[in-house]
Amino acid sequence: MSTRKTADYAKMVYGEGELQYSSKAEKVRLEKIVKLVGTGNKVLDIGCYNGIIGSILIKNGNEVYGIEINPQVAENARQKGLKVKIQDIENQFDFEDNFFDVVVAAEIIEHILDTDFFINEIKRVLKPKGVLILSTPNVASLGRRIFLLLGENPYFEASFGYPPKAHAGHIRFFTKDLLFGYLKYKGFEIIKFTSDVVNFTSSGKIVSKLFAYLFPTFGRSLIVRACVSKYE
Repeated sequence: MSTRKTADYAKMVYGEGELQYSSKAEKVRLEKIVKLVGTGNKVLDIGCYNGIIGSILIKNGNEVYGIEINPQVAENARQKGLKVKIQDIENQFDFEDNFFDVVVAAEIIEHILDTDFFINEIKRVLKPKGVLILSTPNVASLGRRIFLLLGENPYFEASFGYPPKAHAGHIRFFTKDLLFGYLKYKGFEIIKFTSDVVNFTSSGKIVSKLFAYLFPTFGRSLIVRACVSKYE
């Protein structure tokens, strides 16, 4: 996708205002990502949007940089204290090698065409033994499994506009094993695996944090903490 199309698409899906994590699942995912980052780190938030994650990381004592393609929301993130570069995340990151302690890629990799280049860039800007915090939708979540069992569409997309309620722009779909295998293949060691919630209704109104803790492979999102184990 070209830079212009990427920017236009991001504006269409996420708008230009304040992105709010209003659902319980999103709140839990955000809290888990923040906890996995820790404190006292130099952090890159890829696709930082308006700084909703980065601003909390700053309050926790981290120095936070961001990459965002939408200039308006990037300015919102800057006002929250993030040091933001406006660029397409599918291009080379505008940062030096071995610059960051932690990179956060929250709900990003499922949108990426060239995942090899993307992960290589993350490794490039991470310090030796640097940490990647990555989250992505779980294609094998309990809800999606039920949809497939019933012969229903589990929120897959035919295009960027259809179905209308599913136009999240996802072009990659991950299970736990696929994500683990891919990150290991790219030179990362998995340190922690968790999830946010297990959905028991399609609306997401009935969820369980406990089930996600006990059975994360059924959870709505795959959330991992991984460290660089080797360089290619």
